[in-house]
Amino acid sequence: MVTQASRRAFLTIRRLPTSPWEQFCTRLSRSCVGQVRWNKDQPAGQAWLEPGRERDVLHAQALCREFGVRLLLLGSDACALPEQAVLWVDSRASWAQLEQIDPARQLWRVDAGVALERLREQGVGVFAAMNTDLPLSGTLAQWFASATMSPPVSNNLAGAGIVQAQLLLADGTVEQLGPFGATATAPLKSLAVQRMIPKIFELAQSEQAAACGRAEVWPRRYRLDAMMPQFGDSPNLACLFKGHGGSLAWLQTLWLAPPTLTTAQGGRDLPVAIPFEAAVLPESGTLDQAIKNTFDPTGLFGEIPGTLALESE
Repeated sequence: MVTQASRRAFLTIRRLPTSPWEQFCTRLSRSCVGQVRWNKDQPAGQAWLEPGRERDVLHAQALCREFGVRLLLLGSDACALPEQAVLWVDSRASWAQLEQIDPARQLWRVDAGVALERLREQGVGVFAAMNTDLPLSGTLAQWFASATMSPPVSNNLAGAGIVQAQLLLADGTVEQLGPFGATATAPLKSLAVQRMIPKIFELAQSEQAAACGRAEVWPRRYRLDAMMPQFGDSPNLACLFKGHGGSLAWLQTLWLAPPTLTTAQGGRDLPVAIPFEAAVLPESGTLDQAIKNTFDPTGLFGEIPGTLALESE
């Protein structure tokens, strides 16, 4: 005979997720302390995560890899194919910190979720020179991903003030990337990243890279010119990710110093223009895809964002 208690337990039993997308969202909401919401009505699932701690992003990235969901930075121009499920992750973080670790060099360690306005108030790096009358919203992660908020509009990123970056890569590796050569501060810890570096240097020495380097400004989305610096500076792998649109990695922390290159219009950030000479080099587009295949071969972080151009006024 079925008791009243057992009948009640049967009637109130939790319904199990019926699709991979429901399984993904359910497991995400259980493993994260932040807010998770999702849309069940679209052909390809859309979900949003407001992390409550840094570990939430690590959980989300692992689940995205398991279920084939694209992890995209909220507020970036990262994109996914129409049939792909997407998790949009908010970079704002209540736990984000900034710390001046070397006053003599004015070197700051800044978490990706720090608001840009706070960086300007503290006089950190390139933000110290920005006109206070100009709007400055968003987070450091969004600035780092943006191709229209780059400090110097030139073929040399060595003076941008980006010293080093800690990134969560597509395979789950967390690595600090920065300068090579005499100015290197720490060796690469990941064997996976060590295998990537020769490929990046090979691309930087290619004919396509040389053609792009002759343009007035770098014409591709990914800043391979950071690996082919001018004026005797050392290559800096962190700068390769500047303007990547959130499509190569997830930024955790940046180390910033005062820039040694000045920007136009009194420090105002300018979009990256594409001169005609560079625009007629279709083979240079293979550079972006080769870099994408090196760092994110499965497309976890979405498709390569469209190259942005500054319209003539």
